[in-house]
This record gives sequence, structure tokens and C-alpha cells, in this order.
Amino acid sequence: MQISLTRPKQFLRSGTAIIYADQALVSGLNFLSSVVLARYLGLEGFGIYSIAWLGVFIASSINQPFIISPMQTLSGKKTAEVQKAYLQTLVFKQLLFAALMGFLAFMAVVVMSYILDKWKVQSIILAFPLAVFSFLLQDFFRRYFFVIGKPYKSFLIDAIAYGGVLLSAFAIHFVRTMDAQFVLLLTAVFFLYASLVGLWSLDQLRFNTRLIKASVLEHWDFSKWLTATALLQWFSGNLFIIAAGAIIGPIAVGATRMAQNIVGITHVLFLAMENIIPVRAASHLRTGGKKQMFNYLKGFTLRMGFLTLSLLALIAFFSKQIIVMFYGAEFIGYQYMLLGFCGLYVIIFMGYPLRYAIRTLENTRLIFLSFIVSSAFSILTAYPIIKMFGLAGVLIGLVPHN
Repeated sequence: MQISLTRPKQFLRSGTAIIYADQALVSGLNFLSSVVLARYLGLEGFGIYSIAWLGVFIASSINQPFIISPMQTLSGKKTAEVQKAYLQTLVFKQLLFAALMGFLAFMAVVVMSYILDKWKVQSIILAFPLAVFSFLLQDFFRRYFFVIGKPYKSFLIDAIAYGGVLLSAFAIHFVRTMDAQFVLLLTAVFFLYASLVGLWSLDQLRFNTRLIKASVLEHWDFSKWLTATALLQWFSGNLFIIAAGAIIGPIAVGATRMAQNIVGITHVLFLAMENIIPVRAASHLRTGGKKQMFNYLKGFTLRMGFLTLSLLALIAFFSKQIIVMFYGAEFIGYQYMLLGFCGLYVIIFMGYPLRYAIRTLENTRLIFLSFIVSSAFSILTAYPIIKMFGLAGVLIGLVPHN
């Protein structure tokens, strides 16, 4: 019997293997970092840090549709020469946008220090903006190198950023105690260093005001609905978590993050889909039309669906043992949150193929309209649902947004 090695060789040569390896690296190090920080900061301290990190995610949720999603989709539709000039302009655009978001983060801390004076928000007045700035840059460069076909460079950038935070946190806890401010500064340092590695790896950059303006207009035409949708999605999806933190306290946010981090191991699949599918779906649409694009999406969904459901089933079955092993007995009372998130992630996965199809066809207004409805639901029901059902209300509230 002969076993063909053609497909494995093609898999390795195509760069797909390193893409999956990178997502495994990011998801694995994210998970380990959450475990380390939860143990070192405690349930309440981890909750306070998680609340701050929600602010980083809101900046990322704007950056994703405004710069990264258009880059992934539109770059595949351009010729090689035009694509090179286009991608160069995005580097300058990203630097300016990250600086703007960092400034807005600083202003947000100033405002919130008056609203939440008991939470000592002013302690992160420098750490939080720096974390926002560096996170956006690092996320851009890792996606940039995927787009230009250099996934090994993305792997290096992610290893420096995520690995640096994990290893340094583990080492430093032996000599000093850590709080949310220190962890945010630690994140900013390593993510900024990873971004500089990405910047130094680029060819000579040329600042061209005309091309930058053209890319801004092109991205706005593509992403105006996606950007508005991302804001609605973030606020509607996280409003229940914020409400839980305000009503129940930081412990509620820490427990929710624990459950999210464990099921977050599935992000090795979700993020790989995000890096692969938009570019290839656009290519299939360009070469074979809608039918070929939908056939590609259908096949990819079936394969990924089997892997995702199998992984979530294992997490649910061994949920108690997983919590005790990684987070400790302090978190075991929130096992029901982990089981709920396993079910929620099945719903999340089912929505991905439709979103990719809509984005590739550039009919992003439909996504925006759907989130108007879900946002209205969050605004109207977050407080009463959390008051009535407690922390379980977070799960109830997140279902309509996926």
C-alpha cells in the first residue's frame, strides 16, 4: 500500500501549516497568560484587569473593520504592483490611527476617573493608552505579513508579543506583586517591541499623501457599515458583561473571562479562518464567480465545523477538571458559565460563513442592520436581565448577538 505525501507537502509549502501554527501559538499563549494572571491577581484582581482589557478590545473592534478587514479582502483583488503601493500606505494609516486611539484611550481614563472614583481608574492613565497603541500596531503587522505571504514573520511577531508577556509575568511574580496597571505596562512593552520588529522587516516605505487619502476613501466605502456594526457589536455584546461588573462587581467579570478564555482555545480555528477565508473567498469570487465562492465556503465550513464541535464537546465534558487544573478551586463555582459558553460558541461558529459571504460581496449594510436590532435589545434588557438572573444573565444576553 502506498501513502501519498503530496497533500502534506502542499500543505506545508503553501504556508497554511504556519498559519495554523501561529493561531495555535496565539490561542495557547493567551490561554496560559489568562491562567497565570488569574492566579497571580486573584479573582477580583483578574476581574479589574479584564475590565481594562475590554477597553483595548473596543479599540481593536474599530481597527479591525476600518483597516484590517478591508486590507484582507481588497488586497486580493489588486494586481501585484498596485497591491504593493496600497499596502505601504496602510502602514502609515495604521500608525496614525493607533496614535489617535491611544489618545482617545487617555481621554477615556480621565473621564472615567471621575465616574468610577472608587475603582482608582487614574492608576492606568498611562498604561492603558500605551496598551491600546501597541496592541493595534502588533495586530496590524501580524495580519499584514499574512496578506503578503510571509506567515513566518507573523509567527515571530506573535511569539515576541504573547510569549514575552507570559514569560515575563511568570518570572516577575517571584520578586514583586502585580496589579492591573503593571500587567498593562508589561503588555505594552512587548507588543510595541513586536511591532518594531514588524516595521523593521518592511521594505523602504514612502509616504504618499495622495495614496493614503485614496486608501482611506476606499476603506471607508468598504467598511462604513462594518465599522458602525463593530461599534454596535462591541457595545451590545459587552454591555451585559459591563452591567454584570457594575451590578455584581469585578468578580463577575473575572468569572466571565475565565469561561471565555477556556473556550477561547477554539480561536485557533476561528482566527485561522479569519486569516485564510476572506482572502481566498475574494479570489474564488474573482476567478469563478459567486457559485465557486459559495462552494468554497461550504466545504471549509463543514471541515471546520467538525473540528469546532468536537473541541467544544470535550471542554464541556471535562469542564470541572479543566477549571480546577488551570484556574484553581476558587473558580469552580462558575462551572455553569463555562458550559454556557460552550453552547454559545456553537452559535458563534455558525454565523461565520454568512459574514464572510456578505463581506466578500461587499454588502456589509446587512450586517449593520442586524446589529441595530441586537444593540437595541442589549440597551433595553441588560440591567433587568442581570438583576433577575445574576451572572447567568450574561449568557442569556450574548445569545442574540451571535
